[in-house]
Amino acid sequence: MLRTFAIAFLVLVATPVLHNSCSADEFHITDAQVSQLKPGNYIWEPWLATDGHLSVVVNLYAQRASIYRDNVRIGATTVSTGRRGYRTPTGVFRIQAKYREHRSKKYKNAPMPFTQRFTQSGVALHGGGVPGYPSSHGCVHLPRTFAKLLFEETPIGTTVVVRSGKPAPPVINDRPAAVATADAGSSSSAWPTAGTLGE
Repeated sequence: MLRTFAIAFLVLVATPVLHNSCSADEFHITDAQVSQLKPGNYIWEPWLATDGHLSVVVNLYAQRASIYRDNVRIGATTVSTGRRGYRTPTGVFRIQAKYREHRSKKYKNAPMPFTQRFTQSGVALHGGGVPGYPSSHGCVHLPRTFAKLLFEETPIGTTVVVRSGKPAPPVINDRPAAVATADAGSSSSAWPTAGTLGE
């Protein structure tokens, strides 16, 4: 009995040591995991990197956002960005203001919980509907629980990158496929003009 107790005690003591000795390199959030998220779902693992600069990267095409700390992805979520006629701006921004409870002055006093504004015109990350497609008036809607988690982590000045995320054309011989196809059968190695690409 004493021997069983001693083994159980050693296992209990050793388990946290083994867990804490694993580095963040051994555990990470993969692109595959992010792509499989269903609307409204997210991954949040801030322990993968506990110190460093935070950044938020929004992919408009994929309707996903990833949160990085010191270049380690610590979170990912589905989002809903600006629908047709209400484009979410692309570029590199910084969080300018944060409001735990906020209401839209422009859109019928709509609730915008955990608002993190990143443009002068009012575009923000905030809790909102995430149906799996662009549905907002330009803001980046996050699942409400994720919006709260992110709000608690990000200081004013956090970098927000919004990119279109459209896939690049395939490359053949270090040249875009459309250009390589336009050149096929031609003895000229000159790049085709925009007109030959059908633009």
